Amino acid sequence: MKRLLTLIAPSVAAVVGATTLLALAASSITLYSGAQINARMNSSISSATANVGDRFALTIVPPYPSGNAAFRGAQIQGVVTKVRRAGQGTKPEVDMKLQYLRMADGSVANISGKVTSAQRQASTANNVGKAALGALGGMLVGNAIGKTIFHTSGGGAVGFVGGALLGANNKENFTIPQGSNVQLTLNQTVTIRTQSGY
Repeated sequence: MKRLLTLIAPSVAAVVGATTLLALAASSITLYSGAQINARMNSSISSATANVGDRFALTIVPPYPSGNAAFRGAQIQGVVTKVRRAGQGTKPEVDMKLQYLRMADGSVANISGKVTSAQRQASTANNVGKAALGALGGMLVGNAIGKTIFHTSGGGAVGFVGGALLGANNKENFTIPQGSNVQLTLNQTVTIRTQSGY
């Protein structure tokens, strides 16, 4: 009997250990480096007003990573790490870094990744207006210079073209609006220990 118990005890321990490992595996989700996540902006971010250190939040939306419905209602938090405002010949830029993911069940995991694509709105109408004003201003200045220095009327046409190019080269800020779709890419593998055991 004692020998039988000696043989059974390791088997029971192995079964309990395997069951525990299976339970842990069943209650964790792994996202691998390079995984892409679809999300929606919870608030707007504009290259005209954003500052380094500003926080933002996104909600994960279908299709979920690996088709796993455990991501329904999950939120991602992040921070703005770089801002470049639009200007004459300067393209606007906003870099956003992902910091952590909060599942609907309250589980939290640190993540590392970036926003790799987003729906952006630019004020193109404003840019057209600036180009038109630049063209008009250039025409007036070019005409005045042409008449007073070169005694010709061709300066207005040259000034018009130069002013239009100057106005068109004035880059515009953009906004990633609240509710817009974004795509995120992880740059390291993360395992999320869920509380509800999906």
